[in-house]
Amino acid sequence: EKNKHLSIHPLHDRFRRTIEVLLGMIDGTLHHHSELNTILEKHAATKTMPSTSTKQTTTTTKITRPALYSTTGISFWGGIDPLTGTVIDQTHPLVNQCITNKILCIPSGRGSCTGSQVMLELILNGKGPRALVLRDVDSILCTGAIVAEEFFFGDYDNDDDDDDGGECQTSQKMTLSSSSSSVPIICAVGEEVFMRLVQDSSDSLTIIKTTEEGAGEDDYDNNIYIQSSSSSSSSIGGNGEMITITKDLLKLKDTLPESRSVNDDNGVGDDLKSPSSSSSLPSEAELLAMRTIRRVASISGAKELIPITSAHIDAVTYIGPGGLEFAQRLVELGGKVKVKTTLNSQSCDRRRWKELGVTASLARNANSVGDAYLELGCEGTSFTCAPYLLPSRPKKGENIIWGESNAVVYSNSVIGARTEKYADYFDICAAIVGCVPNVGVHVEENRAPTIVIDATELIQDHLLPSFLMRGGNTTTKSTGNDDTTTTTTRTFMFQHGFDSFFPAMGWTCGNLSEGGIPLILGFDCLPVGTVSDDNLKAFCAAFGTTGSAPLFHMANITPEAMGDDRISEMLLSFDGRRVEVTKKDLCESYKTLDSGRGDSDDIALVALGNPHLRCALYLVYSALASNHPVHLSHITRVHFLQC
Repeated sequence: EKNKHLSIHPLHDRFRRTIEVLLGMIDGTLHHHSELNTILEKHAATKTMPSTSTKQTTTTTKITRPALYSTTGISFWGGIDPLTGTVIDQTHPLVNQCITNKILCIPSGRGSCTGSQVMLELILNGKGPRALVLRDVDSILCTGAIVAEEFFFGDYDNDDDDDDGGECQTSQKMTLSSSSSSVPIICAVGEEVFMRLVQDSSDSLTIIKTTEEGAGEDDYDNNIYIQSSSSSSSSIGGNGEMITITKDLLKLKDTLPESRSVNDDNGVGDDLKSPSSSSSLPSEAELLAMRTIRRVASISGAKELIPITSAHIDAVTYIGPGGLEFAQRLVELGGKVKVKTTLNSQSCDRRRWKELGVTASLARNANSVGDAYLELGCEGTSFTCAPYLLPSRPKKGENIIWGESNAVVYSNSVIGARTEKYADYFDICAAIVGCVPNVGVHVEENRAPTIVIDATELIQDHLLPSFLMRGGNTTTKSTGNDDTTTTTTRTFMFQHGFDSFFPAMGWTCGNLSEGGIPLILGFDCLPVGTVSDDNLKAFCAAFGTTGSAPLFHMANITPEAMGDDRISEMLLSFDGRRVEVTKKDLCESYKTLDSGRGDSDDIALVALGNPHLRCALYLVYSALASNHPVHLSHITRVHFLQC
């Protein structure tokens, strides 16, 4: 316990493994075993003993830190200040808490793909958590840590624990030379263990990390032991201790084959080529990008890579100097994209930033990020967070890599293309290499719903009565046989805020989905033609904010859930959870979305266009603003902004 790095004789380690296996057979997972804890503590005081039979050694590190707990995931982008480590999401239970140098226990990240960027900036600022204990595996947060290791710290060793704790203080300048010990341990423990930790909610947690060197094919080279000690934890064990075993997600073995090959749709391997020539060696940027992809792929256990047809880069947003240096380093190392690649919107307008009140320093940094991605070969005519509105929109079944959470959800759900919710930085790495791991929703069976969300009663009882049947248009059509067919088309008009119903429902369904892929019932009760593409766009954006899944199915609305037979097939093969959306659920979402910070309810800014508006909607909203001015005599000026 007094020393940070002590190796253990392999024979001692074999005893530990035997105990782990035996106890695991009894209990499934290790929870309360004080005997094992005693053995681990003895290991920490055991010096290396020579062995003639093997070079294998084990390094043991023990850290204890204050812990924060929440059963609600956090969107790191917009939810945590990268300069201070403070939770700034006003709707989150941990708001105003500081995560710096603490052990943060949450189900997962959520929302934006930019969470990886915030993670990187937190690490480089020395403001990140010491460890992340997650319920579910989160590759977005892991990607930020992996990029820190690969691009900024080189060969990284996270066993240094010379950080004795730090308080949240605002940094004036990011330090890019921060220690590699600022990279957190990240692990996922599953629902049962996670809920035990949350229920216990001890003030601190202890993490014991063992790392073996020379372990060969043995899978015991990366173990994380989490111990919770609390006098009030009677639900866990008699003396208030719990031990569980998991893995450090940043130290997993490579699961891809040694050869750098990509399997196409027919299973034929194609060697990865350099962008410039099929016979030339890959650039340093491509090698670094491939190493990053392999590490992220190991988190999901990917066994192969598949080619992509297009990419959309979310990492063009300027979060801090770390992201800028990342992009510029790829340029310096000769990086070029291999597929058609569009860009998300920048942090400010590239040309009109001064008119919009953007500071010169932010505009300079934001444009520098954009310039770097243009040099990598990305298209300069995009810069939109709604790439599905561009002519390059993918087709159903295409494998793509898209960043930007609303676009990911839209492409999977509304178009039927295939992309995971890829992290910023991973997106450009994949575009440079031209491939992604064949996991997640790229695989057909993984696109099946894992939870049913039923909104039928809500829509029938509370939404349909608000529709008014207004008139009808009669059309006469000749069939060519002297017969005519008369069709009466009835149009429906919603009395109240029909447009606001979709983002509110998207927000609600994302919260209710608990990280799963939902099959949403009830929207097909609405009159035919009333659910527009813009309604679905708004639903996707809100769902992508609160949900972590990249896909939803909406019965008889989205392409993979069309027809009663298909829906019945989904329901018959479904054995997961089923929840009903209530009026109370929806009202809570409206209340949350219709609230802000501070004592005043005054509105100073109305900003529309997240995601970007179609031109037609821009004209509609402009007409509404000019024809129906807001009469608020106590407000000097309300800014109205559309993107």
